[in-house]
Amino acid sequence: MTHAQRFRDVYEECYPRVLAYATSLVGRQVGEDITSETFTVAWRRVRDIPQPALPWLLGVARNLVRELRRRDSRRPRAFPGTARTPLGSVQQRLVVDPSTGAMLCEQSVLVEPSARAREAGLDAGTTVNYEATTRMSWGEHQITVPKNAGH
Repeated sequence: MTHAQRFRDVYEECYPRVLAYATSLVGRQVGEDITSETFTVAWRRVRDIPQPALPWLLGVARNLVRELRRRDSRRPRAFPGTARTPLGSVQQRLVVDPSTGAMLCEQSVLVEPSARAREAGLDAGTTVNYEATTRMSWGEHQITVPKNAGH
């Protein structure tokens, strides 16, 4: 039996159970990633896979989950509803015209500045990104083009 055939047999036999185990530990989306990485390890070490393979594969998956949790525990966490950036935690805010309900802009507001942001003089509440939206009809009435433009 070739290594490729051995891997295929192990994969077909064990994939559903490895996926179920990983999903029970970390949820469906991350569980699928852990299962994929587990079989990547199995492919690299196909000569080392014992018989039966399932306990070994579950051990690989468990170790990958431990590594993921260890890595996540070291990463700074953002406040709920925020995203982590080099400047710190930011929250997305939409500014809406109350009379029409049209979105006017989207802002990223600093919630918890990083040390780097504080050194730059940025405090909590500072808008660090601003994206305006316009409607063409509104823009056409507000913007005038000089008559000699384009000549």
